This record gives sequence, structure tokens and C-alpha cells, in this order.
Amino acid sequence: MKSLVIGNTSVIGKAVALALSRLGEVKLAGRREADIPFDLSSHEPCACYERFDIVVLAAADFGGRQPDDLVRAELVNSVGTLRACRLAEQCGARHFILLSSRSACDRPTDPYFSIYSLSKRHAEEAASLYCQERGMALTILRISQVYDGGEQCRPHQPLLYAIADKAQAGQTVELYGSNDARRNYLHLSDLAEVCARLAGRSVTGLYNCGHPQTPRLSEIARAAFEAFGKPLDVRFLAEKNDIPDLPPFDCGDLYEQTGFTPRIDIRRGFELMKAHRESLS
Repeated sequence: MKSLVIGNTSVIGKAVALALSRLGEVKLAGRREADIPFDLSSHEPCACYERFDIVVLAAADFGGRQPDDLVRAELVNSVGTLRACRLAEQCGARHFILLSSRSACDRPTDPYFSIYSLSKRHAEEAASLYCQERGMALTILRISQVYDGGEQCRPHQPLLYAIADKAQAGQTVELYGSNDARRNYLHLSDLAEVCARLAGRSVTGLYNCGHPQTPRLSEIARAAFEAFGKPLDVRFLAEKNDIPDLPPFDCGDLYEQTGFTPRIDIRRGFELMKAHRESLS
């Protein structure tokens, strides 16, 4: 099996490519230093003449609040997905895997709704239309919040890594508001394994992909202090605005289909983070 992963500079893209490599040759596509030059935001056709069995789209734009951010996110995430589907067809791929986000479930009334939410949902719809019309198998994976021990995911999960920093230093973890919000964190290596199994088993459909456990922030903080061997010190700042819960995240029969359930819970994730930090000191 030969795979092409779009997103050569993406932390998730590189992890997925490594996991897919046990199934056969893997190449990376992207704007810079890639095996195959490919820009999701460009209208120019991609000059790729290699054949691939599977194409995985693991790149995205997270947008922002300014007009240019809105346009760029929609262009990269939605129109770019159509370009990625066209590239997959050009390469003779029989299976397209879109790594989407749980944010695609967000609605305008949800507290975290953004152009990222909207453009990722448009990306799912665009991929569904293209693959249905062109007879290509499609898998859409709505991914939970992804983190890793090496802290490459820190820019996108600042709260989680801030909790780790405080726990390591033995300092108080201050949580805004009085709501003990739930979060679902998925370790990068577990996500990569799920993707490899989806590809190897040719599993198609739309799935949520998160950890089976959805702990509260206080439970996450407790796991961090335990992992770093420090006494628990958590305080809620009731005068601040509450941190809202994220909607429930049911993964359905995904793990039955793949024969794999994420194994790294939040306590183990912090232990891996601690080990990495110690290796650098």
C-alpha cells in the first residue's frame, strides 16, 4: 500500500505518515520541503504523476477574526479540500481520508464557534460531494483536542500545557470561573494508530475520534500533579467568567471498526511529558 499525506509540516501529518509507513511507502505533500509540492490555497494544478492507494489530508488553517483570516481559512480548508480530492483522483487513489475536527460540529450559538468550525464543516461537505460523484471511498475523522509528550502541540493546547507547567513547578493551577469543565484530549500517537488502522482496514464513513474518557479540568490538574510528583494545588477563580464545557463527544463504533482503542489516558500523557522534559535537562 502506497500512501500520500498532505501536510508535511503538520505535527499530525508527520505522525500519521510515520504510522502509515508500516503499511508501505509513504510520501509527503506540502508547500515547503515536501516530496510532492502542493499548496492547498493555490489554483494551479499539481504536477504529480505518481500513483497512490490512499491520500490523507492532514493540513488545515486555523483562521482568526480578521477579514483576511476568514477568507484564508475558507480557501484552505474548504476549497483546498476539493483540490486535495482532485489530487487524490489524479494519483489514482481509491481511498481519501480527511482529518477534520470536532469543531465541525459547532453551531453559531456555541461558545467556540469560529471560521475554523465553519470551514471544517464545509470541507467535510465538499469532500463528501467530490468523492461520491467520482466514486472514491471516503473517511472523515472528526478529531478531538490532540496533544503529545514532546509538546509540539503546545500552540493549539495552551491550557493543557500550562497545567503541566504549573504542576511541574509545584504552583497553583488557577481555573477561571466555577464550572469544572470537561475536556477530551487525544494523544498524538493514539491518533496516528487509529489513522493507520483506518487505512489498513479500508474503513469508510464519518467518525468522531477522541479518548474514551472525558475528564473535568480539576481531574486533569490532579493527573498532572500526580505525574510530576507534586501535591495537588488547584483553585477556581469564581470572579472570572466560567470556562464552558465542550459538547459530548461519542466515538460510536470507530474503535470496534479499527480494532484499537486509544491507550494513553491523561495521567499517562503527563508522565510522557515529564519524561520528555527530563530527557532535555
